[in-house]
Order: sequence, then C-alpha cells, then structure tokens
Amino acid sequence: MDPIVQIGVFLVAPYLAVALLVIGALYRLVQWLRPRRITGLRSVAIVPYTFGYGRVLWDLIKRVFGFYTLPKMEKDRVLIYGGMIFHYGIWVVLISHFGLVVPLPLTASQHDFVGLYIGGTAGVLAFVGMLILIVRRLSLERMRQLSNFEDYFTPGLLLLIMFFGLMQTLVIRPDYLNTVSPWLTSIIEFHPNLAPIASVGIFTILHVLVACLFIAYIPWGKMVHWVGYLFNPSVTGPSFPVTTEKVRPLPGLEAHQGGSP
Repeated sequence: MDPIVQIGVFLVAPYLAVALLVIGALYRLVQWLRPRRITGLRSVAIVPYTFGYGRVLWDLIKRVFGFYTLPKMEKDRVLIYGGMIFHYGIWVVLISHFGLVVPLPLTASQHDFVGLYIGGTAGVLAFVGMLILIVRRLSLERMRQLSNFEDYFTPGLLLLIMFFGLMQTLVIRPDYLNTVSPWLTSIIEFHPNLAPIASVGIFTILHVLVACLFIAYIPWGKMVHWVGYLFNPSVTGPSFPVTTEKVRPLPGLEAHQGGSP
C-alpha cells in the first residue's frame, strides 16, 4: 500500500472524522439550546409532565428499538418496513463491530462464523432496507419534490459503506482479527499502529474512507437526529406550565345566549 494512502486513510481520516463529529454535535446542540425569540429547543406540550427518569428511559428505548410511535403517525407501510429493516440490521452490524475492539470469549473460527452469518445477514438486511427507502423516495412524486441533495447524499454514503463492508464479509473475508482489529484498537488507544493493515485490499480502504466521511458529516446533515433525539424536550424534559383564564363573553352576548335561537 502506498504510504500516503496508508497514513491518510488509516491515521489522519479517523481522528479528523471523530473531531468533526464531536465539534459539530456540540455546535448543533448549542444552536438548539440558544433561545431565539419564540423559537429554540423548547417543549410545547400542554399536558402535565409527571414522568420520572425511569419512565423517560423506558420511553426512549421503546421509541428507538420498538418504533412504537411510527405506525401511529405514518400509514405508509413501505416507509415503516423499510425503516425497520434498515435500522434493525444496522444496529446488529454496529454491535458486531465492537467485537473488533472488545475481547470476546470466542475462538477464531467462532468469531469468523458470527461475522459471516450474523453480521453478514444483518448487513444484507440493512442494505435492502436502505434500498427500499431510496426507491420509495425516487418513485413517489411528492417525495421527489420535497427532497434535496442531502436526502440522497447521506443514503448514498450508507449504501457505499454497506456495499464495501459486505464485499469484505461475504466475498473476500479478510483476517479481521489480525489486521483491522489491532489497527482499530491502536487508534482508539491513541497509539496508532499501521503495520497490521499494510496489506489490506481496496475494499477495506474504501470502507474505512467512506465511513470516516460519513462520521464527519453526521452533525451537518439530517443524520444528527440520533443525537438530537436524546435532547428532545417533549420526551426528556418538562413542558412549560400552562395557565388558563375564564373568557368573559362580549357585551350583549349573554342575553343572546340566554334567549331562544
């Protein structure tokens, strides 16, 4: 591998992506919390807020992992099923990536089995789910009219990441435990070691590069929703107290109301 590519993709890009992610998330959070006249991150719920921390946490879990509010608000079954397939698949994929940096009581063959059949299946589901969502957006005229560049750019990045990952997992099947795992661990520990990935293939390079681009872009696009949702005041914070006053009828209206229609 060319040294410039190796340093740029496997050393500079990961740290730069995480830095932009953190800075961007903090910037967006400050913008949400800063009041601007009557706008800002404020709850407009008029119901009394009586939820405790346990109730809020349970509600977040149901919303994130159960999608229990989506069928109530949305009748588009393609959106519901496509969204669920994508999100459930991508969660399993992300969890399986932790196996590269967290020691697991698995042999090399068992680790390969889990990555191939569980991670691979989840990756295919996530890929199919994203395709369903993209085809839905392209096929519905009302969705095309409401869509902008960002609505295609982010799904495109995700499709590329998943495609390159699936090519590795299902076709090439590199030795993750002796290549990607030690490199990724060294990056997280701030002791970069690029030697293990010196001979990885083009799909690993592209997978890491596009993933870093996606991570850096998260705070600046709609994908920031998974960060902002945790600070949604209608879910995690109290509503403003609302007081009501008895409305006095206009002069002459009482006599009219008391008479016959």
